[in-house]
Amino acid sequence: MRLAMNLVREEHGDDAVILSSKDVEGGVEIVAALDPEAVYYQETQERPPTTARSSYQSPEHAAPSPVGGGENNQALAGMAAEIQAVKAMLENQLSGLAWGHEEQHDPHKVELIKKLLQLGIGWNLSQKLVQRIDAKSHQAWTTILANMERDILVEERDMIERGGIIALVGPTGVGKTTTIAKIASRFVMRNAPQELALITTDCYKIGAQAQLKTFADLINVPVHVAATQGELYALLASLGHKKMVLIDTAGMSQRDLQLSQQLTSGHEGATNVRNYLVMSAATQLNVMSDIVDSFGRIVLKGCILTKVDEALQLGNILTLLIEAQLPIALLSSGQRVPEDLEVVRSRELIDRAIVLGHQNKRSSQDEQAFRMGMGKEVTDAQ
Repeated sequence: MRLAMNLVREEHGDDAVILSSKDVEGGVEIVAALDPEAVYYQETQERPPTTARSSYQSPEHAAPSPVGGGENNQALAGMAAEIQAVKAMLENQLSGLAWGHEEQHDPHKVELIKKLLQLGIGWNLSQKLVQRIDAKSHQAWTTILANMERDILVEERDMIERGGIIALVGPTGVGKTTTIAKIASRFVMRNAPQELALITTDCYKIGAQAQLKTFADLINVPVHVAATQGELYALLASLGHKKMVLIDTAGMSQRDLQLSQQLTSGHEGATNVRNYLVMSAATQLNVMSDIVDSFGRIVLKGCILTKVDEALQLGNILTLLIEAQLPIALLSSGQRVPEDLEVVRSRELIDRAIVLGHQNKRSSQDEQAFRMGMGKEVTDAQ
Protein backbone atom coordinates (compact mmCIF):
# COMPACT_ATOMS: atom_id res chain seq x y z
CA MET A 1 0.00 0.00 0.00
CA ARG A 2 2.81 2.43 0.87
CA LEU A 3 4.57 1.74 -2.45
CA ALA A 4 1.33 2.27 -4.37
CA MET A 5 0.70 5.57 -2.60
CA ASN A 6 4.23 6.73 -3.52
CA LEU A 7 3.57 5.87 -7.17
CA VAL A 8 0.34 7.88 -7.13
CA ARG A 9 2.16 10.85 -5.61
CA GLU A 10 4.95 10.63 -8.25
CA GLU A 11 2.41 10.41 -11.07
CA HIS A 12 -0.12 13.06 -10.01
CA GLY A 13 1.52 15.01 -7.18
CA ASP A 14 0.14 15.92 -3.76
CA ASP A 15 -3.22 17.05 -5.21
CA ALA A 16 -4.26 13.51 -6.14
CA VAL A 17 -7.54 12.16 -4.77
CA ILE A 18 -7.80 8.43 -3.95
CA LEU A 19 -11.14 7.17 -5.30
CA SER A 20 -10.87 3.50 -4.34
CA SER A 21 -8.42 0.84 -3.20
CA LYS A 22 -8.63 -2.92 -3.01
CA ASP A 23 -6.43 -5.97 -2.60
CA VAL A 24 -5.61 -7.87 -5.80
CA GLU A 25 -3.43 -10.83 -6.54
CA GLY A 26 0.15 -9.80 -5.96
CA GLY A 27 -0.55 -6.38 -4.46
CA VAL A 28 -3.13 -3.63 -4.26
CA GLU A 29 -5.06 -1.63 -6.86
CA ILE A 30 -5.61 2.11 -6.37
CA VAL A 31 -7.84 4.33 -8.52
CA ALA A 32 -6.73 7.97 -8.31
CA ALA A 33 -7.70 11.25 -9.96
CA LEU A 34 -6.68 14.88 -9.79
CA ASP A 35 -8.61 17.46 -7.79
CA PRO A 36 -10.24 19.58 -10.55
CA GLU A 37 -10.23 22.69 -8.38
CA ALA A 38 -6.49 22.34 -7.72
CA VAL A 39 -5.79 21.73 -11.44
CA TYR A 40 -7.83 24.78 -12.45
CA TYR A 41 -5.98 26.95 -9.92
CA GLN A 42 -2.60 25.70 -11.11
CA GLU A 43 -3.46 26.37 -14.76
CA THR A 44 -4.61 29.91 -14.04
CA GLN A 45 -1.39 30.58 -12.10
CA GLU A 46 0.81 29.24 -14.91
CA ARG A 47 -1.17 30.81 -17.82
CA PRO A 48 0.71 33.92 -19.16
CA PRO A 49 -1.29 37.11 -19.79
CA THR A 50 -2.33 37.46 -23.47
CA THR A 51 -2.14 41.25 -23.71
CA ALA A 52 -0.84 43.95 -21.43
CA ARG A 53 -3.58 46.18 -20.10
CA SER A 54 -3.80 49.07 -17.73
CA SER A 55 -4.80 48.42 -14.14
CA TYR A 56 -7.10 51.48 -14.33
CA GLN A 57 -10.72 50.92 -15.33
CA SER A 58 -13.17 53.75 -15.88
CA PRO A 59 -16.27 53.47 -13.72
CA GLU A 60 -18.45 54.76 -16.57
CA HIS A 61 -17.41 51.99 -18.94
CA ALA A 62 -16.92 49.13 -16.51
CA ALA A 63 -17.64 45.83 -18.19
CA PRO A 64 -20.52 43.90 -16.62
CA SER A 65 -19.74 40.58 -15.01
CA PRO A 66 -20.50 37.58 -17.21
CA VAL A 67 -23.92 36.06 -16.76
CA GLY A 68 -23.92 32.95 -14.58
CA GLY A 69 -20.62 33.75 -12.80
CA GLY A 70 -22.21 33.35 -9.36
CA GLU A 71 -23.71 30.00 -10.34
CA ASN A 72 -20.30 28.76 -11.50
CA ASN A 73 -18.72 29.77 -8.20
CA GLN A 74 -21.46 27.96 -6.28
CA ALA A 75 -20.93 24.86 -8.41
CA LEU A 76 -17.18 24.93 -7.77
CA ALA A 77 -17.77 25.41 -4.04
CA GLY A 78 -20.18 22.48 -4.00
CA MET A 79 -17.68 20.33 -5.88
CA ALA A 80 -14.94 21.25 -3.41
CA ALA A 81 -17.17 20.31 -0.47
CA GLU A 82 -17.95 16.96 -2.06
CA ILE A 83 -14.24 16.29 -2.64
CA GLN A 84 -13.49 17.06 1.01
CA ALA A 85 -16.22 14.64 2.08
CA VAL A 86 -14.78 11.94 -0.19
CA LYS A 87 -11.31 12.56 1.25
CA ALA A 88 -12.58 12.14 4.80
CA MET A 89 -14.40 8.95 3.87
CA LEU A 90 -11.34 7.51 2.16
CA GLU A 91 -9.13 8.36 5.13
CA ASN A 92 -11.45 6.34 7.36
CA GLN A 93 -11.41 3.46 4.88
CA LEU A 94 -7.62 3.50 4.65
CA SER A 95 -7.43 3.57 8.45
CA GLY A 96 -9.66 0.50 8.55
CA LEU A 97 -7.47 -1.20 5.93
CA ALA A 98 -4.40 -0.39 8.00
CA TRP A 99 -6.04 -1.96 11.07
CA GLY A 100 -6.83 -5.12 9.07
CA HIS A 101 -3.30 -5.19 7.65
CA GLU A 102 -1.84 -4.83 11.16
CA GLU A 103 -4.15 -7.56 12.42
CA GLN A 104 -2.83 -9.97 9.78
CA HIS A 105 0.88 -9.20 10.10
CA ASP A 106 1.16 -8.58 13.87
CA PRO A 107 -1.79 -10.32 15.56
CA HIS A 108 -0.10 -10.41 18.98
CA LYS A 109 0.21 -6.64 19.09
CA VAL A 110 -3.38 -6.11 17.92
CA GLU A 111 -4.70 -8.56 20.51
CA LEU A 112 -2.94 -6.69 23.32
CA ILE A 113 -4.31 -3.35 22.09
CA LYS A 114 -7.82 -4.85 22.02
CA LYS A 115 -7.49 -6.05 25.61
CA LEU A 116 -6.36 -2.61 26.76
CA LEU A 117 -9.16 -0.87 24.89
CA GLN A 118 -11.66 -3.27 26.45
CA LEU A 119 -10.54 -2.02 29.87
CA GLY A 120 -11.23 1.54 28.71
CA ILE A 121 -7.57 2.57 28.29
CA GLY A 122 -7.15 5.45 25.84
CA TRP A 123 -6.05 4.81 22.26
CA ASN A 124 -2.72 6.63 22.44
CA LEU A 125 -1.74 5.12 25.79
CA SER A 126 -2.68 1.62 24.58
CA GLN A 127 -0.31 1.92 21.64
CA LYS A 128 2.51 3.27 23.83
CA LEU A 129 2.14 0.44 26.34
CA VAL A 130 2.27 -2.20 23.61
CA GLN A 131 5.21 -0.60 21.79
CA ARG A 132 7.33 -0.72 24.96
CA ILE A 133 7.27 -4.53 25.22
CA ASP A 134 7.77 -7.66 23.14
CA ALA A 135 4.20 -8.44 22.01
CA LYS A 136 5.09 -12.04 21.16
CA SER A 137 6.31 -12.86 24.65
CA HIS A 138 4.16 -15.11 26.86
CA GLN A 139 4.61 -12.55 29.64
CA ALA A 140 3.53 -9.61 27.47
CA TRP A 141 0.21 -8.96 29.24
CA THR A 142 1.77 -9.32 32.68
CA THR A 143 4.53 -6.90 31.69
CA ILE A 144 1.99 -4.33 30.49
CA LEU A 145 0.08 -4.51 33.78
CA ALA A 146 3.32 -4.17 35.74
CA ASN A 147 4.31 -1.10 33.70
CA MET A 148 0.89 0.45 34.34
CA GLU A 149 1.21 -0.22 38.07
CA ARG A 150 4.62 1.45 38.09
CA ASP A 151 3.40 4.49 36.13
CA ILE A 152 0.45 5.22 38.45
CA LEU A 153 1.45 7.68 41.16
CA VAL A 154 -0.05 6.99 44.60
CA GLU A 155 0.28 9.32 47.59
CA GLU A 156 2.75 7.61 49.90
CA ARG A 157 1.43 8.96 53.23
CA ASP A 158 -2.14 8.57 54.38
CA MET A 159 -3.57 12.09 54.09
CA ILE A 160 -5.72 11.53 57.21
CA GLU A 161 -2.69 10.54 59.31
CA ARG A 162 -0.61 13.35 57.84
CA GLY A 163 -3.17 16.05 58.66
CA GLY A 164 -2.59 19.69 57.70
CA ILE A 165 -4.79 22.06 55.71
CA ILE A 166 -6.62 20.19 52.96
CA ALA A 167 -8.99 21.71 50.36
CA LEU A 168 -11.18 19.64 48.06
CA VAL A 169 -11.80 21.25 44.66
CA GLY A 170 -13.62 20.03 41.59
CA PRO A 171 -16.73 20.34 39.40
CA THR A 172 -20.27 20.39 40.73
CA GLY A 173 -21.84 17.10 41.76
CA VAL A 174 -18.74 14.93 42.15
CA GLY A 175 -19.23 14.41 45.90
CA LYS A 176 -16.85 16.89 47.55
CA THR A 177 -19.06 17.54 50.61
CA THR A 178 -19.73 13.83 51.17
CA THR A 179 -16.01 13.09 50.84
CA ILE A 180 -15.26 15.84 53.38
CA ALA A 181 -17.69 14.15 55.78
CA LYS A 182 -16.00 10.77 55.29
CA ILE A 183 -12.50 12.15 55.86
CA ALA A 184 -13.65 14.11 58.93
CA SER A 185 -15.37 11.05 60.42
CA ARG A 186 -12.27 8.91 59.87
CA PHE A 187 -10.12 11.57 61.51
CA VAL A 188 -12.38 11.85 64.58
CA MET A 189 -12.33 8.05 64.96
CA ARG A 190 -8.54 8.24 65.32
CA ASN A 191 -8.18 11.62 67.06
CA ALA A 192 -10.14 14.02 69.27
CA PRO A 193 -12.82 16.24 67.65
CA GLN A 194 -11.03 19.30 69.07
CA GLU A 195 -8.11 18.65 66.70
CA LEU A 196 -10.30 19.07 63.59
CA ALA A 197 -11.79 22.17 61.97
CA LEU A 198 -14.14 22.43 58.97
CA ILE A 199 -14.37 25.43 56.63
CA THR A 200 -16.79 25.92 53.75
CA THR A 201 -16.35 28.48 50.98
CA ASP A 202 -19.52 27.39 49.15
CA CYS A 203 -21.79 30.43 49.31
CA TYR A 204 -23.47 29.69 45.98
CA LYS A 205 -25.35 26.40 46.20
CA ILE A 206 -28.53 26.38 48.28
CA GLY A 207 -28.24 24.04 51.25
CA ALA A 208 -24.52 23.34 50.80
CA GLN A 209 -23.57 24.78 54.18
CA ALA A 210 -26.52 23.08 55.90
CA GLN A 211 -25.45 19.69 54.51
CA LEU A 212 -21.92 20.03 55.85
CA LYS A 213 -23.20 21.37 59.19
CA THR A 214 -25.42 18.31 59.59
CA PHE A 215 -22.41 16.03 59.20
CA ALA A 216 -20.33 18.22 61.52
CA ASP A 217 -22.97 18.17 64.29
CA LEU A 218 -22.88 14.36 64.30
CA ILE A 219 -19.14 14.35 65.07
CA ASN A 220 -19.28 17.45 67.30
CA VAL A 221 -17.07 19.64 65.09
CA PRO A 222 -17.94 23.30 64.30
CA VAL A 223 -18.19 24.61 60.72
CA HIS A 224 -16.71 27.99 59.75
CA VAL A 225 -17.81 29.97 56.67
CA ALA A 226 -15.36 31.97 54.51
CA ALA A 227 -16.92 34.11 51.78
CA THR A 228 -13.73 35.94 50.76
CA GLN A 229 -10.03 35.23 50.60
CA GLY A 230 -9.44 37.58 53.50
CA GLU A 231 -11.89 35.68 55.70
CA LEU A 232 -10.26 32.39 54.68
CA TYR A 233 -6.76 33.60 55.57
CA ALA A 234 -7.98 34.92 58.92
CA LEU A 235 -9.65 31.60 59.72
CA LEU A 236 -6.55 29.63 58.74
CA ALA A 237 -4.42 31.82 61.00
CA SER A 238 -6.78 31.34 63.96
CA LEU A 239 -7.02 27.58 63.40
CA GLY A 240 -3.29 27.03 63.08
CA HIS A 241 -3.20 24.89 66.21
CA LYS A 242 -5.54 22.28 64.70
CA LYS A 243 -4.04 19.02 63.50
CA MET A 244 -6.31 18.97 60.43
CA VAL A 245 -8.36 21.66 58.69
CA LEU A 246 -10.71 20.55 55.88
CA ILE A 247 -11.94 23.12 53.35
CA ASP A 248 -15.06 22.40 51.27
CA THR A 249 -14.94 24.65 48.17
CA ALA A 250 -17.76 25.65 45.85
CA GLY A 251 -18.34 23.29 42.96
CA MET A 252 -18.07 24.91 39.56
CA SER A 253 -17.66 23.91 35.94
CA GLN A 254 -14.12 23.44 34.70
CA ARG A 255 -14.94 26.16 32.14
CA ASP A 256 -16.19 28.63 34.75
CA LEU A 257 -14.37 31.95 34.73
CA GLN A 258 -14.59 32.06 38.53
CA LEU A 259 -12.05 29.25 38.61
CA SER A 260 -9.25 31.79 38.48
CA GLN A 261 -10.67 33.32 41.67
CA GLN A 262 -10.74 30.05 43.60
CA LEU A 263 -10.01 30.87 47.25
CA THR A 264 -7.45 28.10 47.64
CA SER A 265 -5.71 28.55 44.31
CA GLY A 266 -2.26 28.79 45.87
CA HIS A 267 -2.02 32.58 46.07
CA GLU A 268 0.09 34.26 48.72
CA GLY A 269 -1.40 33.52 52.11
CA ALA A 270 -2.70 30.08 51.19
CA THR A 271 0.52 28.41 50.09
CA ASN A 272 0.24 25.83 52.90
CA VAL A 273 -3.11 24.61 51.58
CA ARG A 274 -2.95 21.21 49.85
CA ASN A 275 -5.53 21.08 47.03
CA TYR A 276 -6.97 17.71 45.99
CA LEU A 277 -9.05 17.42 42.84
CA VAL A 278 -12.22 15.36 43.33
CA MET A 279 -13.43 13.51 40.21
CA SER A 280 -16.18 11.03 39.50
CA ALA A 281 -15.03 7.68 38.07
CA ALA A 282 -18.18 7.65 35.89
CA THR A 283 -16.87 10.59 33.81
CA GLN A 284 -15.75 10.22 30.18
CA LEU A 285 -12.04 10.35 29.49
CA ASN A 286 -12.12 13.50 27.35
CA VAL A 287 -14.14 15.31 30.05
CA MET A 288 -11.68 14.17 32.73
CA SER A 289 -8.77 15.50 30.69
CA ASP A 290 -10.53 18.83 30.29
CA ILE A 291 -11.15 19.01 34.06
CA VAL A 292 -7.50 18.32 34.90
CA ASP A 293 -6.29 20.89 32.35
CA SER A 294 -8.64 23.56 33.72
CA PHE A 295 -8.06 22.90 37.41
CA GLY A 296 -4.34 22.66 36.72
CA ARG A 297 -4.28 26.44 37.16
CA ILE A 298 -4.67 25.60 40.85
CA VAL A 299 -1.67 23.96 42.48
CA LEU A 300 -2.88 20.34 42.80
CA LYS A 301 -1.25 17.87 45.18
CA GLY A 302 -3.32 14.90 44.00
CA CYS A 303 -6.81 13.64 43.32
CA ILE A 304 -9.61 11.73 45.03
CA LEU A 305 -11.76 9.37 42.98
CA THR A 306 -15.47 9.16 43.85
CA LYS A 307 -18.45 7.12 42.64
CA VAL A 308 -16.28 4.13 41.79
CA ASP A 309 -19.33 1.90 42.33
CA GLU A 310 -21.19 3.74 39.53
CA ALA A 311 -18.44 3.41 36.89
CA LEU A 312 -18.84 0.96 34.00
CA GLN A 313 -15.07 0.98 33.44
CA LEU A 314 -11.97 2.31 35.17
CA GLY A 315 -9.60 2.45 32.21
CA ASN A 316 -10.48 6.11 31.76
CA ILE A 317 -9.15 7.05 35.20
CA LEU A 318 -6.07 4.82 34.74
CA THR A 319 -5.33 6.61 31.47
CA LEU A 320 -5.70 10.00 33.10
CA LEU A 321 -3.50 9.14 36.10
CA ILE A 322 -0.71 7.84 33.87
CA GLU A 323 -0.82 10.58 31.22
CA ALA A 324 -1.30 13.50 33.63
CA GLN A 325 1.01 11.99 36.31
CA LEU A 326 -1.47 13.10 38.98
CA PRO A 327 -1.09 11.22 42.29
CA ILE A 328 -4.23 9.56 43.63
CA ALA A 329 -4.91 9.64 47.38
CA LEU A 330 -8.30 8.08 48.16
CA LEU A 331 -11.15 6.08 46.62
CA SER A 332 -14.82 6.58 47.46
CA SER A 333 -17.18 3.82 46.35
CA GLY A 334 -20.52 4.60 48.00
CA GLN A 335 -22.58 6.98 50.13
CA ARG A 336 -21.95 5.43 53.56
CA VAL A 337 -20.06 7.67 56.00
CA PRO A 338 -17.31 6.84 56.85
CA GLU A 339 -17.22 3.23 55.57
CA ASP A 340 -17.04 3.85 51.81
CA LEU A 341 -13.59 5.42 51.78
CA GLU A 342 -10.32 3.59 51.24
CA VAL A 343 -6.64 4.18 50.62
CA VAL A 344 -5.56 3.51 47.05
CA ARG A 345 -3.35 0.63 45.97
CA SER A 346 -2.51 0.82 42.28
CA ARG A 347 -2.60 -2.97 41.80
CA GLU A 348 -6.08 -3.22 43.29
CA LEU A 349 -7.26 -0.36 41.07
CA ILE A 350 -5.96 -2.18 37.99
CA ASP A 351 -7.63 -5.40 39.15
CA ARG A 352 -10.94 -3.58 39.44
CA ALA A 353 -10.48 -2.21 35.92
CA ILE A 354 -9.87 -5.75 34.61
CA VAL A 355 -13.02 -7.09 36.31
CA LEU A 356 -15.13 -4.30 34.82
CA GLY A 357 -13.45 -4.80 31.45
CA HIS A 358 -14.52 -8.46 31.39
CA GLN A 359 -18.08 -7.27 31.95
CA ASN A 360 -17.85 -4.86 29.03
CA LYS A 361 -20.53 -5.64 26.44
CA ARG A 362 -19.26 -3.22 23.77
CA SER A 363 -16.49 -5.44 22.38
CA SER A 364 -18.28 -6.32 19.13
CA GLN A 365 -19.25 -2.68 18.52
CA ASP A 366 -15.70 -1.51 19.15
CA GLU A 367 -14.31 -4.14 16.79
CA GLN A 368 -16.63 -2.86 14.05
CA ALA A 369 -15.46 0.69 14.75
CA PHE A 370 -11.81 -0.35 14.32
CA ARG A 371 -12.56 -1.92 10.96
CA MET A 372 -14.32 1.27 9.87
CA GLY A 373 -11.26 3.30 10.83
CA MET A 374 -12.98 5.00 13.78
CA GLY A 375 -11.22 3.23 16.65
CA LYS A 376 -9.44 6.31 18.00
CA GLU A 377 -12.59 8.45 17.91
CA VAL A 378 -14.63 5.81 19.76
CA THR A 379 -12.06 5.16 22.49
CA ASP A 380 -11.41 8.87 23.10
CA ALA A 381 -15.14 9.43 23.59
CA GLN A 382 -15.49 6.71 26.24
